[in-house]
Amino acid sequence: MYFISKFFFLGVVILSLAGCSVGMAMSGKEQKDTSILFPGSPRSVVIAKLGPPETSTKSKDGCYIDSYIITKGNAPSTGRAVAHGALDLLTLGIWEVVGTPLEMGAGKEEVFRVIIYYDKNEKIKNVQKIIVKNKDEIIAD
Repeated sequence: MYFISKFFFLGVVILSLAGCSVGMAMSGKEQKDTSILFPGSPRSVVIAKLGPPETSTKSKDGCYIDSYIITKGNAPSTGRAVAHGALDLLTLGIWEVVGTPLEMGAGKEEVFRVIIYYDKNEKIKNVQKIIVKNKDEIIAD
């Protein structure tokens, strides 16, 4: 009887964990395409790819300075979710003991602020990346 109650408890724990890695693999935000951030790239292309800037100012000489908050490392992945789901089914949920910690490690985010300086023709003149370690702490890169 004692063995059956332990087995039942283990089964309940395993079933309660089922799906965590699948959900974690499907959550997150799409990665923003920062490959267009190089000198000479037009401001209109940057806005089309990254969306409207978080802040935008115009300097005394008429040049724009835009800033964006970019988060990398938390993109959703259908492939990873399907793999976790298949492994959950094959192992009757035991995969979650391995899969959930894997997804926790895979979901590490890097948050940084990008400040873009444009010339008078609204082409990128300079890009500055500032790494945000914590929400309150900013470290220049």
